[in-house]
Amino acid sequence: YLLYNFQKTMSCSFSFLRLWNYLNIYFLKPFDAVNDTITSDLLLKLNWRKNYIEIGSGDGMFSYIMHGNSFPIWFDRYLNVNLNSKNIFKTKSKAHLKFPKFIKRDFKIAPKLSIDARPHHIEFIKKIKFSKAAKYSKYENLNISKNSQDLIFFYTPHGLKSYGVAFKKAVKCLRKNGKLLVLLFLDNVNENFVFYRLKRNSKGKLKKFFTKMDNGRYSETFKISKKYNLWVKLFKKNNLMILNSYTGLRPMAWKIYDIQTRPILNYLIKFFSIFPIFFRTLLKLCWMIILYPLICLVYIVCSNIKKSKNNKNCYVAFELKK
Repeated sequence: YLLYNFQKTMSCSFSFLRLWNYLNIYFLKPFDAVNDTITSDLLLKLNWRKNYIEIGSGDGMFSYIMHGNSFPIWFDRYLNVNLNSKNIFKTKSKAHLKFPKFIKRDFKIAPKLSIDARPHHIEFIKKIKFSKAAKYSKYENLNISKNSQDLIFFYTPHGLKSYGVAFKKAVKCLRKNGKLLVLLFLDNVNENFVFYRLKRNSKGKLKKFFTKMDNGRYSETFKISKKYNLWVKLFKKNNLMILNSYTGLRPMAWKIYDIQTRPILNYLIKFFSIFPIFFRTLLKLCWMIILYPLICLVYIVCSNIKKSKNNKNCYVAFELKK
């Protein structure tokens, strides 16, 4: 009993540390940190091993922090941005001037290969040096040898066209008894896109503003979300057995995440970019200290991690065996 309570306390402390580390890179969109901490909590309840393959890595920062690492306090996602682009993080290579110098080292848990469908994500992954290798590829056309892998992790891949095709390809890559870890959207998330709902009930300039704020997030998520039982059917179709599953993140957290600082984000980025890096870091630290108690509260209230099936949450994480 004492050991269980100690482990629970340590796990909770580790979550709050990760919450701070995610806030460090997302400080101008602080509720991204809540979202990522809760989803990493879900995933860390599954069984991991070293040298896995990661599909849909994004820029690599999520997994790097999830597995216990952190970035320098001066560094964040808003140092290297292109405010004239629809995706502000899609910049040319020469724009990545302010980036920490990472040294290759041996991590306790890390991917041996990260795959993503966006070239600018591959650039970031290579700079972090958390994954041993990074490769650009469509998720439905994985160029990995059959029956060669023990563990594959599917994050939430941007640009995915079909989970059915992608899972089928991934299963072929797994050895017998190999495992697939996946983080997926439950369809309940679709009811909680505030800007999308406002867009549907607006006209003219107001509709144009809400469309810009939504930025296609609803459409992208709608295509890759399902009810819990429909995910289960998809796994059975691909001869995958469920070993573990956890759901988490209350709808309220998604609504807050959807709104947060989006209307003024570009202005905040411009404001912080005025200052030299030293003063920018001091100002950023003050901002984070003020916001941290609030996002801790939202994290505590909105985690709602359940072992049992719960379609009222927004995310589900599965551990599957071939």
